[in-house]
Amino acid sequence: MSRQTISMRFQSSSSNQNASGAGTQPSRPSHLRQVNARGLLRLLREHSPCSKADLVRLSGLSAPTVSSAIGHLESLNLVENLGDGESSGGRPPEMLRFNATRGYVAGVDIGGTRLRMVLADLNGRIVTQWATQFTEKQRTPKAVCSLIHEGLKTMCQDAGASLKRVLELTVGAPGVTNVDAGVVLSAPNLKDWNDVPLRSMMERETCIPTTVENDTNLAAVGEHWRGSAAGVDDFLFIALGTGVGAGIFLRGRLHHGANWSAGEIGYAAVNGQPRSPLEVRATGQLERAIGGGAIESEWRRLLGRDRRSNGDNLEKLRASEIFDLAVDGDRLAGQVVQYAAQILANCIVEMSLTLDPSVVILGGGVGSHPELCKATENLLARNEFARPQVRSSSLGTQAQLYGAVCLSLVASEARLLD
Repeated sequence: MSRQTISMRFQSSSSNQNASGAGTQPSRPSHLRQVNARGLLRLLREHSPCSKADLVRLSGLSAPTVSSAIGHLESLNLVENLGDGESSGGRPPEMLRFNATRGYVAGVDIGGTRLRMVLADLNGRIVTQWATQFTEKQRTPKAVCSLIHEGLKTMCQDAGASLKRVLELTVGAPGVTNVDAGVVLSAPNLKDWNDVPLRSMMERETCIPTTVENDTNLAAVGEHWRGSAAGVDDFLFIALGTGVGAGIFLRGRLHHGANWSAGEIGYAAVNGQPRSPLEVRATGQLERAIGGGAIESEWRRLLGRDRRSNGDNLEKLRASEIFDLAVDGDRLAGQVVQYAAQILANCIVEMSLTLDPSVVILGGGVGSHPELCKATENLLARNEFARPQVRSSSLGTQAQLYGAVCLSLVASEARLLD
């Protein structure tokens, strides 16, 4: 899932031996061809354009094996022949390129108030996007599935492609999600989203193989693939917006936990507040303290105490606008930033004492604000340990969509070779 070279294990029947040196049953030729074709396809995607000689060198396979596998990939319309390249003294090499328009993948982010979607080619290049605001009636699971289908058809029309060419769909949901079952267990910020079999609903609606994942986890995948966590294998992605959540990467992989609730830090305790029982269908204590609405409530509370003139409708400012005021030196806005940063820093310390990440990335419409990032890092810097580096999301609100595209590409790989 990273931009770096994906490690691959090419196989040959002559190398199948056990530890004692005794021969084992060789792998079936069809299995070996599939393994080698998949490995060469990955190399071709990462190193296009390249020659067969380049692929021999990169893969360690023999020239005849590479030629056979490339012929198979060409028959599947996965390889484009670009003609002769530059000669280094002998016969000019035939240059090849992965055919990224062989199909498409799609990514969806279901937010609390709107739906966002992207269509990408097989290199992960976003071709077109689509978004819509939810009405109250459109927030139910069935209505959202219909909207996603509508968005897919619109994007395919924009791209001049048939819906049948969309190989994989990944949908991000704002709640606890069982990825294996494709079920959204709970999404408190939506309507009637409890135990929703979203994967089966989407596959019935669109006839497209679908992956369902928590939206914050998708953002973490996006940052690892093409964002602030590229090359970082142990990190936390913390999203602050309408809700609060975290995506956890350990040793280069998403960590979901035994019951799919790893990273649901919106339910974490806040210092000085009594801990009440956790309810999966309700928002949590941390979210009620530093979610976007909570930050705005704290701002209004301070305004009321300060009795400041309300001629500029200051009480209607959104959380990011309050942080903007802090950048300009507003005293009360600065207090709101410190309020949010202290609670956030406490949460990061608690997570760091357990997980020890090297980096924490702050994202979401509220969390990625530079003023909050700076204040949080200053608080963590007082520690001798449990002080990970704090970075702002480089993908911003697109992180979830990039993560969805990444997972769709991974899931579509086997389908390309069918």
